[in-house]
Amino acid sequence: MARWRILVVDDEPINLEIIGAMLDDPGFVVSNAANGEIAWQAMLATGLPPHLLVLDRMMPVLDGIGLLKRIKADSRFSGIPVIMQSAAASSGEIAEGVAAGAWYYLPKPCAPRDLLAIVQAALAEVEARE
Repeated sequence: MARWRILVVDDEPINLEIIGAMLDDPGFVVSNAANGEIAWQAMLATGLPPHLLVLDRMMPVLDGIGLLKRIKADSRFSGIPVIMQSAAASSGEIAEGVAAGAWYYLPKPCAPRDLLAIVQAALAEVEARE
């Protein structure tokens, strides 16, 4: 009875594995992308975009800020909440991520319960809109 589609974007395979384990829930269908460009192409290719993104900031090809700006500029995807997760967590970097459209900016590493609580809050907002 999987319901929520979550796209996790991170260039580090271990981070994809860790976040995947944090989001191991029968209510979630989690897919991965190794950088922002791969994630963007996947979003364009599917008729079912994700309900939520968990997005790393620092990646090759297309970084998290670049992908976030594309998502927020596209009416098909602009309502998708994006949780940016990054080791780049100075107050200026967090402000830049939020200004680009991040729903939440979570410094790495984070506690599994924190990520799960933020994901559930974001999905509750999506559900309320639907």
